[in-house]
Amino acid sequence: MAAFALGAAAVQIGTAYLHCPEAQISPIYRQALKDVKDDETAITNVFTGRPARGIVNRLMREVGPMSDLVPEFPLAAAAVAPLRAKSETSGSGDFTPLWAGQAVRLNRTLPAAELTRQLAAETLEKLRFLQTRPSPDVLAQAAALATVGRPVSR
Repeated sequence: MAAFALGAAAVQIGTAYLHCPEAQISPIYRQALKDVKDDETAITNVFTGRPARGIVNRLMREVGPMSDLVPEFPLAAAAVAPLRAKSETSGSGDFTPLWAGQAVRLNRTLPAAELTRQLAAETLEKLRFLQTRPSPDVLAQAAALATVGRPVSR
């Protein structure tokens, strides 16, 4: 919401959908998303060689989160693969990339279509409350998303 108030035309909300039943993520990842605290994500390059935000785990604490020692993309993932495989078979996410955005704690466990409707409706309400002037495209897209999965009345 703050991004729209500051004039952004769009925001990325991928993490919000990770709690949806349709998300095909491992039980380790799902549990990490449930347990994470607000200050437990960081930008890291240790899993892929490129920066991305994830939940801080053992590898990020011990090597980085950002490290000049990490192989370049796409080689970093292969370098970590044996550690990841071993830890995951033990039920640990210590060496697993657990991607998550800054607002990971705001997630809700809902089907994806319902989450989309709720997010779109809440965004429209807040945009109107803030009396911002989003572009007509932003308002039209949010209004369309607010009706995803609903029957069309004729």
